[in-house]
Amino acid sequence: MGFLRSGGSQATQVTKYSGLQIQTTSSALPVPIVYGRNILSPNVIWYANFQAHPQKLGGKGGGKGGGGSQATSYTYSADLIMGVCEGPATTIGCVWQGSPTPTTLASLGLLFFNGASPQATWSYLAAKYPTQALAYSGTCYVAGPAFNLGAAGAINDNNFEVLGFCVNSGCNGVDADPALVIYDFLTNAQYGVGFPAASISGSALLGVSGGSSFQAYCWAAGIAISPVLNSQESAASILARWLQITNSTAIWSDGMLKIIPYGDGTISGNGWTWTANTTPLYSLTDEDYRYDPGTDPVQITRSDPYAAPNWQTVEIQSRSDSYNTGPVTTFDQSAIDRFGLRVGPSVTAHEICDVAIGQTVAQLTLQRGLYIRNTYAFKLGPEFCILEPMDLVQLTDVALGLSAVVVRITDIEEDDNGDLSITAEEFPAGVGTSVVYPTQAKSNGAPNTAVVMNSVNTPFIIEPPPSLTGNQVELWIGVSPASGDPNWGGCQVYASLDGTSYAYVTTINAAAEQGVLSAALPAYSGANPDAGHTLSVDLTQSGGAMSSSTATAAAAGVSMCYVGGEYLSYTTATLTAASKYNLTGLYRGQGGVASVSAASGSPFCVLDAAILKYAVPSAEIGQTIYLKFCSYNIFGQQLQSPAACTAYAVTISGVSVLGPVASTLSTGTPMDYGHISGEAVAETDDFGNATSAVTTVIDLGSVTS
Repeated sequence: MGFLRSGGSQATQVTKYSGLQIQTTSSALPVPIVYGRNILSPNVIWYANFQAHPQKLGGKGGGKGGGGSQATSYTYSADLIMGVCEGPATTIGCVWQGSPTPTTLASLGLLFFNGASPQATWSYLAAKYPTQALAYSGTCYVAGPAFNLGAAGAINDNNFEVLGFCVNSGCNGVDADPALVIYDFLTNAQYGVGFPAASISGSALLGVSGGSSFQAYCWAAGIAISPVLNSQESAASILARWLQITNSTAIWSDGMLKIIPYGDGTISGNGWTWTANTTPLYSLTDEDYRYDPGTDPVQITRSDPYAAPNWQTVEIQSRSDSYNTGPVTTFDQSAIDRFGLRVGPSVTAHEICDVAIGQTVAQLTLQRGLYIRNTYAFKLGPEFCILEPMDLVQLTDVALGLSAVVVRITDIEEDDNGDLSITAEEFPAGVGTSVVYPTQAKSNGAPNTAVVMNSVNTPFIIEPPPSLTGNQVELWIGVSPASGDPNWGGCQVYASLDGTSYAYVTTINAAAEQGVLSAALPAYSGANPDAGHTLSVDLTQSGGAMSSSTATAAAAGVSMCYVGGEYLSYTTATLTAASKYNLTGLYRGQGGVASVSAASGSPFCVLDAAILKYAVPSAEIGQTIYLKFCSYNIFGQQLQSPAACTAYAVTISGVSVLGPVASTLSTGTPMDYGHISGEAVAETDDFGNATSAVTTVIDLGSVTS
């Protein structure tokens, strides 16, 4: 089989798609609402002009019997619009498309529309599809003409980092301020709950540093969030989750909604200070309680310490780990030693994208569940009607041994007589404050499947002598990645007879041990082995490694190498430095090629299983072929385009063929067998781009028949 000839005449059936192959759009999905900076997947809301682009394998003027161009596969494209979220959004940051390595909208050929109201219509849509040209006001979207759908005819797994409402307003300068998020969520006229702003206690929700507002608490405690609301959920459930994350609660009192933190001490951080309410409003005694004779004025319930969780996990979406979900854990070793390990239910908090914030939230959740175990129930008269949940009172009950114990009210119920049934929890100092521990950025260690590899070194190409090929005309090709790049996984070989239309030939999956001589090697005419010379080689360019052989194997040519004009084998390989070796026990003049001297810097390559041995049909002898080597990484991705690869021109001399060339050999005229060295020439590739090519020259010693 030649470089440009197919192995048979039967055509391969190629599937050709006529539309998107995966359902990527749904009218039942809500338009997401994004606060802060978080990730979400877009939803296709319009597409047209689905196109199939045939990929040609056969090139112009293939070998005799070879056909012309034949479609072997298709790639696809379409004009499309993908809805992102409620607008207006600030921008879109990183984009992940089926890979942990981020890219950008511009790299994907997509335009960003922020979702303003009103919003300008996409000019391309208005010009090409005027009857379908909607502005999508209020909806942030991305759009692209002829968007690449790949060989599957489907949109890849796209994930966009969206900078939404209140972005950069939080304590870390990236996420959103929880107070601003809650206020917007409750009151926004376009997408909010519709809660009247006049019914929200502004002093409890928003406030400056030094006060006791919810906003001051979040800043001082170092809590910021980036929620994405992309599924149907009740507003009460969403608000309850945000309050749990921020260690706070909501109460309704005096016709106002108040957000009050559970903090129990003054804290400072991020340039803010929050002052806790630690002053009890009343000091209650037996004379103040309402109770029936024979019953205790204060009822105490204490939870089982063996049921209290001492290990807490919060699941976050770590921004430092490409927004992958993962746990942040905290534990109390003293409680574990005393009561055994008790794992609490995991808290799902995908609103948190900062590991340090996740650690704070986990610690506050643990402390509240572990140390607040006593609840108190008592009844008071209507004269205490000014009390409301989250107020502090002191309880004294001689019979129970309570003496001015401070408790926090959590619930108040008023009966028909005006009496107040109150439930309270213990108020241990320090439980509502988290110690800031050092944290490490989360990483799941996922490999980067989109890592970019180096291109190949100038390839090693020889036309070996007949004694090594069984009188067959062959090209032996060795390739290796530049600088021995460990991310290189192999390359696809493309060939052409005219330097314009290239055809895929084969794939090389192994790197050759390729390099140069680091010291001159004199010619040798004595008996093998050559014990008087050392072959010093430098394999830095390929990052190669060599191992020793045996004398028997070396004599049989098992460790054969090409050395600047000679074929020889070696017995012992001694490492002298990184990728540098001294080879001894040499068997010179292998393959019927006479030993020649080789200067320092001469080409060297190990002729092992990594070498591609390609049989050349007689019809192609004397022709010049052009080769390109398109590298891909160790995951089989990031395949280089032929347009981006250097072309290498090789003229096939046919030195191994019996006949005219053989008769020339029989006369005793020296013939050269050698490696390919590069000489740049101008070329226009099959993509219409001007590139550089390399033509080959033979640079070897001689052999006589």
